[in-house]
Amino acid sequence: MIGDDINGDDLSDDNHVVRYVKPTSIRTDGKVDGSEFCLREHRPDDTGVSVNWLECFGGLSNAQQLDEVRRLSRLDMKKNGRLAELNVGVAKHYVRNELKSLRFIHTPLPAEGDYEADPSHSEIVGLPPGSSSQAALIGDMIAECIEAIHQAVQE
Repeated sequence: MIGDDINGDDLSDDNHVVRYVKPTSIRTDGKVDGSEFCLREHRPDDTGVSVNWLECFGGLSNAQQLDEVRRLSRLDMKKNGRLAELNVGVAKHYVRNELKSLRFIHTPLPAEGDYEADPSHSEIVGLPPGSSSQAALIGDMIAECIEAIHQAVQE
């Protein structure tokens, strides 16, 4: 099964993750395109979709957790980009009838070059191949579970 070779602890169902969404994946109605939760077809070695685990920063408010994600991100976040917030259990439960292999696992990143270690890095694994018809369905279903959308760049 896809994702079974991934090492890392599963995140608890009551936890939350955010995914950076590039501006071109924000639809005109303000919702996130489900393709943001699909494996990339041109990267067949990808095993998961990167997210950040908010509860990793225990004791902080949601706003402070988001600030830590922004601070530690290795992505070039754009002003019009967004952080889409999901509850782990809600997403897993919502897609369960279509995909039983979905997992949210903790995959922290070590310090590298100019980047600090990122203890919040995690991945959504067990996704169907990006070129499959099931990938679009699952991506759309996960996008439907978004609970909040936050500015990626604070001004």
